Amino acid sequence: MAAKAPVAYPRALRGSFRGEWWLDGASASAATTLTRDGWRRGTCALTLRTTFDADARVHGVVADATFRESEYIGKGDAHVPLEGVYAETTGGLYAHGAAKTTKDMLSARNASDRGTWREMSAYRASVRAVANDILEGMVGGSETAEGRNPALGARDSYRRDSGVARAGKSARAMFVGAHDAGVYPMVCQFKLHAYVTPGSYSLADTTQKRDATAFDDVDVLEAQVEDMRPLEFADMAEKTSLVGKFVSENCGLTVHVALESQKLEHWYRQARLYSYAMIAAALAQGYVLGQQIEVGSTQAAMMRMSLASIGMRSVVDSYLCLAHLTGGILVDDLFMPLALVALCYFVLFSILEMRLLIAAWRARTPDITNWIELRVNLGAMYSRFYAGFISGLFAMYWLSDRFIIFLLLANSYWVPQIVHNAYHNHRQALKPWYVVTTSFMRLSAPLYVLGCPSNFLKIRPNYFHCAVMVAWTTAQTAMLLAQYYINPRYGFPIGIFPEVYDYHRKVSEEVLAQCGVVDEDEDDEARERDVEMGDVAAGPDCVICMNPVKFRAVHDRMVTPCNHFFHTKCLMRWMDIKQECPTCRGALPPM
Repeated sequence: MAAKAPVAYPRALRGSFRGEWWLDGASASAATTLTRDGWRRGTCALTLRTTFDADARVHGVVADATFRESEYIGKGDAHVPLEGVYAETTGGLYAHGAAKTTKDMLSARNASDRGTWREMSAYRASVRAVANDILEGMVGGSETAEGRNPALGARDSYRRDSGVARAGKSARAMFVGAHDAGVYPMVCQFKLHAYVTPGSYSLADTTQKRDATAFDDVDVLEAQVEDMRPLEFADMAEKTSLVGKFVSENCGLTVHVALESQKLEHWYRQARLYSYAMIAAALAQGYVLGQQIEVGSTQAAMMRMSLASIGMRSVVDSYLCLAHLTGGILVDDLFMPLALVALCYFVLFSILEMRLLIAAWRARTPDITNWIELRVNLGAMYSRFYAGFISGLFAMYWLSDRFIIFLLLANSYWVPQIVHNAYHNHRQALKPWYVVTTSFMRLSAPLYVLGCPSNFLKIRPNYFHCAVMVAWTTAQTAMLLAQYYINPRYGFPIGIFPEVYDYHRKVSEEVLAQCGVVDEDEDDEARERDVEMGDVAAGPDCVICMNPVKFRAVHDRMVTPCNHFFHTKCLMRWMDIKQECPTCRGALPPM
């Protein structure tokens, strides 16, 4: 079969187009009607979904046009939903749609901001009611015997409520004073006239499937089933250029566009690479967390961990799990990689971190042996966790305009641990490698979104916010490392925390005499002979390693409240396991 000759226009117009838009000179004064900040040119994104009508030889098109200042998503973007047709014989795209004007939305917002919540709701309800009256008038359109449109009577009979009165001027009065009857004031009606640049396009066999077959009864049924399927969305087979203009007569706007088709595979590739990086970050966090649980599973180590800090880390990871799962549901082609990321974070927060949280809680309540009491207390802990999870969602919503504040709060999970170490004068149980790894691995997602100029979410990078987040996380990590290597209260003013027991305290001569310590004036040679003969007069023995303790070297030995001497390293390793004296089994204060 001979190959089909190429045609001048593509058989179908679909997929994603991107390019430039600009206002013509006559529309420059109305720029603020289209975009909030009055942009006169920028980047335009057009997405097209099509269905094919074999009888009419046209394609039904449902499109969405977005006008931005640049390639990044912003709050001032304008969206215009469109419906129309594409004629493959001429390469013409004809569509119509409507977009809300920013001027009226801002005036309504400013008016409603002065009222209470109830009054703002009433104001919005009033505006909707008036709009419905106007739209009904446009549908009816017939004149009564008195020569009036019945919609005007309904509009005049509308009773103002307290919400509209609070706004200062009713929605009806604003409408009547500025617009003619039958026109909805908050919408710009757009007409799109666009044409494909002629070229050499191949014929798509899929678009000719229905018109190349005789329509018997079975074919008609198949055609009906085909019409019930969702609108097709796919990339253009060849590079396609599109030029045209959006015209809004009621708003006085003419927007010119010059677009080119885009391959979504490039966007999918970016998203997949991001998913693989996040999977690696989640696996790294899971590995170091498993090692931390293994080396710090003793009761003494668990008591030195902050429950609030563990809970905050669990909540942050649950948000990452939920965000990636939602993204995978919204985009079918990315469901598998994003769902794998969500699965990794689900295992991280629901299994590993919740296991650590329960172990730390159980170490604080060793006396609970009754099963009913244990269930009650465990349920209370889970309730606090989910309360923090829901509170974080509300905070995310309230701080949506200042999202950096929410990110800083979410990345403050080491603050409770720092305060816990300083207050109880604990040498923290978290290993340095765990602290460093988990701190900076959790910055992967926000740094990618806020710092990568080519991120697949098309969010404008903000390097200042990235620097603030890195600095805040580094400060917390450095503080934890200082508490681990130097002192638990390093960097805190003296006197703000309660006094703690000093294991390196000076010991009176009476205590030393009770321990059988020889006189300080005795020479070292005699002491060595005593050690060789096994004489206890050489000094008290450390019952952990069974070697003598140099009790005069204050920093090399420790003395408990019960006046038992140990080497510093021996007692520190012992207290990592048990908080009791190795000699008399008495309770020991935190170190």
